[in-house]
Amino acid sequence: MIIRFMIVLFLFSSCVLPNKYLSYSTSTKPLYHLNPEPEKLLFINGCDIAIKHYRDNKEELFIDLIKELMNRASDNIRSKTMIKAEVIPDTISSAKNTDSTVSILLEKYTATHAIVISSFDVFFSQTHVEVTKGYDGKKNREAFYDIVSAVEYKLYTKDSLLKKTKNTINRFHSSRTVLSGLLAAGPNVVVQRKDAERISLENIHRYIGYYFPSEIDRTRIVFCGKGFEGVKLAIEKSDFEAALTESLKITTNKKDTKAAKAYYNCAVLLEKKNQPEEALIYLRKALSSYQLNAATLMMRDFEMNN
Repeated sequence: MIIRFMIVLFLFSSCVLPNKYLSYSTSTKPLYHLNPEPEKLLFINGCDIAIKHYRDNKEELFIDLIKELMNRASDNIRSKTMIKAEVIPDTISSAKNTDSTVSILLEKYTATHAIVISSFDVFFSQTHVEVTKGYDGKKNREAFYDIVSAVEYKLYTKDSLLKKTKNTINRFHSSRTVLSGLLAAGPNVVVQRKDAERISLENIHRYIGYYFPSEIDRTRIVFCGKGFEGVKLAIEKSDFEAALTESLKITTNKKDTKAAKAYYNCAVLLEKKNQPEEALIYLRKALSSYQLNAATLMMRDFEMNN
C-alpha cells in the first residue's frame, strides 16, 4: 500500500513541474561578410567515410547524415538569400588533392564559392560519474553522457581555400548505471539516430550562420512557478501574447530574482516571435537584475548567432 502511494505521489509530482519549455525556430544574422559575395555556392562531401572502417553500421548512418546536412543547408541558403546553392552528389576522394579538385568543380559548375565537409563524426562522451550511497550503504555509480557533433568545414573561393573551421557541439544526452569495477558502455549512436541527426543539423546551421542568414532551433525554459501562474496558464493555452503580457506585469516586482525571471521570459517570448532586437533588450534587463543561468546561456547564443 505504501509503495503504491509513493508511486502515485511520484507520478503526480512529475506532472506538475512548475516551469515550461518552449521549442521554436528563430532567424539569425550572419557574423561575417564575404567579399566578394557568393553568386553560386557548391556543397561538397570531402569526407571519405568508407575508409574509416566504422563498425555497427555507423558508415551508412554517417553517409546519410552528411547528405542530409548538405541538402538542408543548401535549401536554407536558397530560401533566405538570392544565392544559388547546389549539392554535388559525388564524394571527393581523400587520395586526391582537395584544393585542385574543388577548383575543377567550381569551374565545371560555374560557381564562385564552395563549402566542403572535410571531416565528420558523431559520438557519445562520458562526462562524469556520480557516486551515491543507497539505503543499504552500498555505493551506486551513475555515468553521464553527452552527444557530440564534430564537423570540419572548408570554405573555398575560385582562387583559394578561404577558411578552415572545425565546429564541435555537445549536448547532455543521458545517464546509466555503472556496475562496480566496470566502465559503462555509452549509448549507441546508430540506435540514437534521431539525436545524431538533430545535433549534426545544429552543427551545420551554426556554421552557415557565420556567413549567411539562417534559422536555428531553440528550446528555452519559461519560468512558471509561484507568482507566475498567469504565465503558466497562458503557455498551457498556447497564448504566447498573453504570456508576454503576464510576464511584463511581473518585471516590476521588488524581488530581483523574480523581476529577472520575468524579463527573461519576455526575452524568450520575443525571440519566439522572431524579434531578436527586442528580445536582447529584455535579456540585458534580466541579467542586470540577477545573474540567472538561463539568461546567461541565452546571451551566449545571442553573441554567437545574432
